[in-house]
Amino acid sequence: MRTICTIVVLVFCSASFFAQTPAVKISINNGVDTVDNDIAAVLHLWKKYLNSNPDSIYDNPYWSKDDKRRYNHFDLLRGTYFDPSIYAMMSYYKPTVLSVSEIEGGFRIRTLFSSHTDSGFAQPLCITEVVAAKEDGDYKLSNALSYNTKSWSKTNVGSITFIHPREHTFDRDLGERMSRFVDSLAMLWNIPVQPVEYYFADRLELVYKALGLDFYIGEGNHARPGGFADTHNRIVYAGGENEWYPHEFVHIYINPLFPNAHGYFLEGYATLLGGHRGKSLSWHLKRMNQYLHDHPDLNLNDLFSFWHMDFTTDPSKVFGGLLCKMAEEKGGLPAVKKLFSFGSSNDDFYRAIEEMFGVKREGLNDFLRSTIAKYAGK
Repeated sequence: MRTICTIVVLVFCSASFFAQTPAVKISINNGVDTVDNDIAAVLHLWKKYLNSNPDSIYDNPYWSKDDKRRYNHFDLLRGTYFDPSIYAMMSYYKPTVLSVSEIEGGFRIRTLFSSHTDSGFAQPLCITEVVAAKEDGDYKLSNALSYNTKSWSKTNVGSITFIHPREHTFDRDLGERMSRFVDSLAMLWNIPVQPVEYYFADRLELVYKALGLDFYIGEGNHARPGGFADTHNRIVYAGGENEWYPHEFVHIYINPLFPNAHGYFLEGYATLLGGHRGKSLSWHLKRMNQYLHDHPDLNLNDLFSFWHMDFTTDPSKVFGGLLCKMAEEKGGLPAVKKLFSFGSSNDDFYRAIEEMFGVKREGLNDFLRSTIAKYAGK
């Protein structure tokens, strides 16, 4: 699942605008000691990596063998949080190395990805952390996650490895509840239970920082539950709900089954089964109903222009969840699967609604408003 901050970034620029250019130029902060041989070697490595199509999946020579053995998509920053990836945005958000700091066994590289407004002010997207350490005599890159969570505690319950800051007291009841949810989901879909690593903390930003996002657009504000799923590596990251965060586990199991499904339906189904920001779909439907009542001029026929309501309720999850619920009530799991089968484009989304519910695009506003009002009253 992608966070709302991903949507904020993408709404302004198309995927083609973010296409990576053949040569990526990197700025080095004046405070970095580029005369030092080790630091110079680390910087050269990082430059080479950023110019090696890092958002492509192949046996990249600049990354550590251990990470490539452990993860299907070895660079954990590539496939999480930002869509399509940080690296695909480098033609607009330029990289500046802020620091190269010595740590046990190597160096930590902190990089700012930012653009500039017409007024000249910086517009930062994120600050990343990766690690460079010697491997067979040469520096190779690796994820900051294992370095940043060395002191974290690990607890296995069923198929889930819960990984959390040591000061957190593990709630076994919630852990077992999470494990039972996963087992029931796998049974419902008749698919095998899979091992999943689950990194969590009291606040989501602590998990992001552990991953290697030292700063990200959307950081701060009022603390609220949130998370995301790395389906390629079967890793869940979440904060604010601690051991219990079913939404992202739905993505881990269901998204790989339907790689061409529309994102609204995948997000909606995860919200139907696992809630969103710690609240149920029913709770969010009530909020959405009130919002639509207060905004009568909002036209839902052009549904994708209404991409942001507030930082608590995400329209994509509410509309997608409602449609998944209606499909389930209409025809059970086969109807949900059919909803996932129409394709990933917005035209496919509108076609799915017309074929499944008999509603054409020009009637979507009235249909959604009346249907949300009906379900919000239950």
